[in-house]
Amino acid sequence: MSKVAVVYWSGTGNTEAMAMAHQFDGLVMIPNCDKNVPGLLMAAARLNIPAIFCSGGPMLAGRLQDGRRSCLSHMFEAVGAYKAGKLGEAGVEDYENNACPTCGSCSGMFTANSMNCVMEAVGFALKGNGTVPAVYSQRIRLAKETGAAIMRVLSDGIRPRDIFTTDAFKNIIAVDMALGCSTNTALHLPALAHEAGIPLPLSFFNEISEKVPNLCKLAPAGKHFMSDLYYAGGVYAVMKELLDAGLIDGSLKTVTGKTVAENIADAVVTDPEVILSLIHI
Repeated sequence: MSKVAVVYWSGTGNTEAMAMAHQFDGLVMIPNCDKNVPGLLMAAARLNIPAIFCSGGPMLAGRLQDGRRSCLSHMFEAVGAYKAGKLGEAGVEDYENNACPTCGSCSGMFTANSMNCVMEAVGFALKGNGTVPAVYSQRIRLAKETGAAIMRVLSDGIRPRDIFTTDAFKNIIAVDMALGCSTNTALHLPALAHEAGIPLPLSFFNEISEKVPNLCKLAPAGKHFMSDLYYAGGVYAVMKELLDAGLIDGSLKTVTGKTVAENIADAVVTDPEVILSLIHI
């Protein structure tokens, strides 16, 4: 009988130690913050046993008393405004009570959501991994589907390094640029690539960014939030725009047992204000 472990909120070293000590056959990794997402990814690449990701999901955007939507970075700005004498205590309390209203990773395209989105894009996680809000019942369904998927991954013998190839990292960076992900991906992706035995110089980011336009303006860079991206069609819809333009490789293997192109074949942009079309750029 196969032994599959669920790993959450853990770092690279202790994940490796536990997986090797217990001789697990596969891993379901459930991270949801900016350091443990890449930490678990590095462990997956180093262990190279069948594995799959299922993040905890992003929180919903906050809504202040005057109707403005907000996120964590706005809370930081509110503290600075208070220190500068530009915001009173009541204003700070408004942000404190309303900026981060639910559980989940921060509601904008910060580091954790960036990494969770690109893991969905590369096919190390199922559809919705990066965008389904933490408080939605669909997140529970995604977890159950991930539990079924790891058994298929195990049966097919798909290992992390089968997915984390040079071409896959080019896809990741292309989606990164289109989504407008956190600049921390330029730290975490080379670290992950190193553990997978793949050279990933920073010049890759420059070369790909010269070809791939930014299709989304998510907080803190814009007015939209992760839930908006979810309703607009999600990561797959962004990828479909890129695939149709020949900017990503659709032939690569994923944990679904299908190729990237097969995964995103039915994806549709449902809100062109959130996900811009390449035709209009």
